[in-house]
Amino acid sequence: MADSQSIGISVVMPVHNGGRHLQAAVDSILQQTHQNSELILVDDHSDDNAINALAFDNRLKIYESQERGIVPALNQGIEHASFPYIARMDGDDIAHPRRLEIQLKYLLSNPNIDIAGTKVALFKEDGPIADGYALYQQWINQQCTPEQIARNFFIESCIPHPSAMMHRDVLTKLGGYNDTSWPEDYDLWCRAHLAGFKFGKPHTDALLQWRDHELRTSRIEKRYSQQQFLRCKARYLSEWLRQKNISECVIWGAGSTGLKLHDYLEDNRITANGFIDVNPKLKGVKKRGKHVNVLKKSPTTTDLTALGPFKVIAVNARGAREKIRRALNRANQAELIDFIVC
Repeated sequence: MADSQSIGISVVMPVHNGGRHLQAAVDSILQQTHQNSELILVDDHSDDNAINALAFDNRLKIYESQERGIVPALNQGIEHASFPYIARMDGDDIAHPRRLEIQLKYLLSNPNIDIAGTKVALFKEDGPIADGYALYQQWINQQCTPEQIARNFFIESCIPHPSAMMHRDVLTKLGGYNDTSWPEDYDLWCRAHLAGFKFGKPHTDALLQWRDHELRTSRIEKRYSQQQFLRCKARYLSEWLRQKNISECVIWGAGSTGLKLHDYLEDNRITANGFIDVNPKLKGVKKRGKHVNVLKKSPTTTDLTALGPFKVIAVNARGAREKIRRALNRANQAELIDFIVC
């Protein structure tokens, strides 16, 4: 393995009105133990003077974005990057001092991994994070191996965007970021997943302090809404199914998520033949004009093997996904072959 300290890393940070958090984010990159790096800061039309207030450092390179929005800023930052490895960082988070060093060594030691994330620690300045975010942090930090990430890929983004690092060849092959109506990072990860690239995270403590605040982009912009996430998942799940020569499915979950997923899959030319649920009130009921197969709370192996074509699991109830997985596994149903969890 090459001496990792000799390998350069370009950290790309798009910024729109970084405010009082920007200096700490910048310092956390400039103070990394891996010193052969540069910070490419792309100013997305800020008007708050935070960038002008940054202290001079010859590793900090600031560019004015030629267009508006995070996607043009990201792609412009990549174009200006001098080094073979590209890392992401946001202007309101804080990187662990060894983040770049550990991630680069991880990628060099695991040539089967193309895109590396890190575990994260969510935090707020004005109190504890909400229970939902705490559960999300716990879940996302459990998804570390390529196998775990592939299995859970269409549940949620397993790689927090500001924690990512990859060789620039990966971005070149993928054509950079797409400016879509849904999250640009998850769109990129989906395209990478379908192209066969592998994801992973080093098994360390959190290497990124991921700030939660009311003005966080993911909270206030429509493209990061749950509906847009679901549209993105359905688009690329449909492509994933076609890659496996699957054109029909049944959806496990006849609630609002299952119904929306049904609609979006049909929009993407995947036929949903019906629904599966355990709610006895749905017996004899049709959803979207299609039959709901109501299972007993503890279905038998025979019940589960008679469910028809490929199964797409779309349930949100806490703990339900794992129960369904275990039940299907006991019925000799193989994940990613007979069913997938969304």
